[in-house]
Amino acid sequence: MKRLIVWIVLLAAAVAAAVYFLPGAGVAMLEFAGWRVETTAIGLVLMVLVALIVLQLLWRLIAGMLHLPARLSRRSAEQRRRAADEKLLRAWAERQRRQTELAQRYALAGVEDGSLPPMHFQVAIDALLDGLDPSRQGAAPRGRAETREEIGDLFETVGRRFPKFAEFLRLHIVQRLIALREVEWARAMVEPLVETHPRDEAILLIRAQLLEMAGEYDDLARLLPTLRRIKDKRLTADELLRIERVVLLGRIEAASRSRDLDALSRLWSEAGRNVVDSPSVTIAYAEALARGGAEDAAERVLEKRLGRTLEAQTLHAWAELRHDKPAEARKRLLKLVPDDWSEPANAPDVGRARERAAFAYAMARLALAESDPTAAQLWVSRLGPLDQELRYLAVAARVHARLRDSNEAALLYERALARAGLETSPAPQPVKPPATDDGR
Repeated sequence: MKRLIVWIVLLAAAVAAAVYFLPGAGVAMLEFAGWRVETTAIGLVLMVLVALIVLQLLWRLIAGMLHLPARLSRRSAEQRRRAADEKLLRAWAERQRRQTELAQRYALAGVEDGSLPPMHFQVAIDALLDGLDPSRQGAAPRGRAETREEIGDLFETVGRRFPKFAEFLRLHIVQRLIALREVEWARAMVEPLVETHPRDEAILLIRAQLLEMAGEYDDLARLLPTLRRIKDKRLTADELLRIERVVLLGRIEAASRSRDLDALSRLWSEAGRNVVDSPSVTIAYAEALARGGAEDAAERVLEKRLGRTLEAQTLHAWAELRHDKPAEARKRLLKLVPDDWSEPANAPDVGRARERAAFAYAMARLALAESDPTAAQLWVSRLGPLDQELRYLAVAARVHARLRDSNEAALLYERALARAGLETSPAPQPVKPPATDDGR
């Protein structure tokens, strides 16, 4: 259409120019197949221009006829592409409705004709992973081995047809597997990314997360120097400190299982001050020492911590150690707490209720260790609500059992079991034999 307009404009311009510049032009005569046409020079120009336009139109018409099959094919391809895209959207909608089988079928139905073929594979893989997600109520459960094999086949197809998209899809699958706690599978998927992108910060963070989930603390420790050089905003100083503490706790646990006190002492001495400055780390180290038979060293570690910071959880850990000399342990503990905490008959507690209760708990356990249930009962009365801690219910039950108050001890044990999530089941009733015909 644009070309036709251009030709008309050129024709009008040519006629105007001919009339203006050739007002007295001569005549022209054409003979063809017995036909003779006489006209002026301007008319000849017009005839030539019209002939050119007609030839142009005929050429366009013939070309259109020749390209008609290709146009029809393109239109059919567009229709198939539109239908495939609609199937992809339908697959996404079925995923939201927890129809995983239907979502997978719709996603793969239009993979050959869709505008974004890789997305079809991603939605199909997500639908398969939904079957492993227990939080997605209504999703059709599938066997883990079967799902892993199907996902492997689909991913292999993506890697063969869309190699650049395959890396993104691999990373996406790893993230889904981490959310599903499929650690071993996720590690197998992420290793090729670690090999091809050894300095990629996002991949290094994912690898660190997987090592932590798998409990591979030695490998995570070797990765720490690299993590310290990462400038990613997600790896804050607090997060890095948390990872260092996780590594230390894991290594302490491993040394504790092997009863290696030398390894425990080496780990503690080599760790940074900011890493060990945590009640959970200090308690874990002290408990590991106690399991290794170094009760006195465990006491000293916890008492040193209590001397700096009086914390309820540290008091609990100290109280639950086995004190061979309870009287001396009591004297050391009294030096670590305020003076007005030392008598169980003092006025009601004001402030620091958790710490005061933890101190009373420790004193009650020491009194039981000295076979003095009466003093232990006085300290139990200072614990406050017993249901706030399972250990408080347990020590109160022990005190009442030592005082021969079996009813109260039984009630406290039942409360402790209920708080621990265990239900006491009633004793089974004896089954009566069926009555005989004579009524006996």
